Amino acid sequence: MSEPNITADPSRTIGLTTWSAPNPFGEPTAFVLVHPVDGEDDGTLAAASESLGLKRLDADGDILPIGTDTLYASLRALQVELCTPRGVWLIQPVTDDWTGHAIGRRYIVLAVGTAPLAGDADARAISAYLADRETVHTALVKIKVRFEQS
Repeated sequence: MSEPNITADPSRTIGLTTWSAPNPFGEPTAFVLVHPVDGEDDGTLAAASESLGLKRLDADGDILPIGTDTLYASLRALQVELCTPRGVWLIQPVTDDWTGHAIGRRYIVLAVGTAPLAGDADARAISAYLADRETVHTALVKIKVRFEQS
């Protein structure tokens, strides 16, 4: 698998939304949604989804894990860093509760969408967005400690 290529037009906005919710087993789980805010994806997020190995939700709604050799989540202070072997890909502030749920599960659920979603979308809008199996790809991303090279 190749390194995700995130070299979007800097005038475009990519949104990151985090929340916690129960997984199908009722366990509190940490979620991250990456999506365009101001228009359809210019191909950047679709290419990243493909290179990371994210999959569309199947009919059963199963979300598959991806290896830490491709992508992992690092928790630093009150933020999550999504990291590739080359370094940090995306950073998002999170809450203590979100961090606790990520640590408790030892993974986060990453969803990457290619359709636009408002940066201030509420839970109902996010739920409808995630129901579009054509534009949303997902994976379970493991928590891993990131060591900085000196």
